[in-house]
Amino acid sequence: MTPKISVVIPVFNQAALLKKALESLKRQTFKDFEIIVIDDCSKDNSSEVARAYTQKVFKNIENKGPARTRNIGISNSEGEIIAFTDSDCDVNEDWLEEIVKTFQNKDIQVSVGNTTIPPSGYIGDSISTLGHPGGGTMGFDKMWKVDKNGFATNISSCNLAIRKSTLEKYSGFDETFPLAAGEELELSQRYKNLGVKIKYNSKQKVNHIPRKSLKSFWQWQIYRGRGNYYIKKKFKDVHPFIKNKIWSSKNIIKKNICNNKLPMILILLSLSFVLQQIGYIIEKRKKHKN
Repeated sequence: MTPKISVVIPVFNQAALLKKALESLKRQTFKDFEIIVIDDCSKDNSSEVARAYTQKVFKNIENKGPARTRNIGISNSEGEIIAFTDSDCDVNEDWLEEIVKTFQNKDIQVSVGNTTIPPSGYIGDSISTLGHPGGGTMGFDKMWKVDKNGFATNISSCNLAIRKSTLEKYSGFDETFPLAAGEELELSQRYKNLGVKIKYNSKQKVNHIPRKSLKSFWQWQIYRGRGNYYIKKKFKDVHPFIKNKIWSSKNIIKKNICNNKLPMILILLSLSFVLQQIGYIIEKRKKHKN
C-alpha cells in the first residue's frame, strides 16, 4: 500500500543523533508514512543505525552534499507528501499529523513549521537567539516574513513538507549548491518566483540540538557565507535577502532588549555579518582558482 507521507532524512556522521530522530518518528500519532534515510558517505555506522528502522537506506559512495542527498530521497519516495527533517533533530509526536492538517487545503503546496532549541548556557543560548536553524529561539515568523493569512516566503529544510506533485513539476533542491548552505534559500526564492504557496504552521514542530561553542558559531557563519556565493551567482540581485537579514536582525534586538545576554547577542550578530563575508570571499577565490 502506498504511504501518505515519505519522510526524508539525510545524514552525515551522526549515528547517535540519527537514532534519536528515528525513535521520535516511531512515536508519531499519524502512522501512514515511510522513512527514507540517505547516508552521505558517513565514516560512522549511520547506515547500520538507519537499517534498524527502515529498509529504505541509501548510501552515497562519495560526499554529495545535502541538495543532491535530499533529491535521492525524493526520487525513491512513494508518498504524495514528502516531509524533510535532519539527523540532528527529533520531531514532536504530532509532527506528521500537523503536516497532514495543513495539506487538507488542496491549494497548499509547501508546509513549514517551528524549530525548538533547548537551553544550553550563556553562549549556546545567545547563538540560538540569532534565529537559526529554522527560526531558533526567535521563532520562524520572526526570522522570515509570514503574512496575516499564514503564508511564508521561506523554508527551513529541518522542518519542511512539499507535495510530491510540486517537486515533480518544479524540481527539488538545486544540486549546483554543493554545501549545506544556500540550498534552502535557493529553493525558497525559486518557489516564490513561481507562485508556489508556502504555509506556515506554528504547531508543526521539531527539536534541534543547540550550537554551544564560539568555534561552532564561527564555522557555521563561514559556511553560510560560502553558501551566499552560490546564491549571488544564481540570483544576481541579492537585495531581497539583505532586506530580510536587516529586518530579522531588528527583530532579534527588539525581542532581547532586556535580556542579560544582549551584549553577547550583539557581538555575535555583528560577527555573523563579518564571518559570512569572509566565507563568501573564501568560496569566490576557491572557484576562481579552479
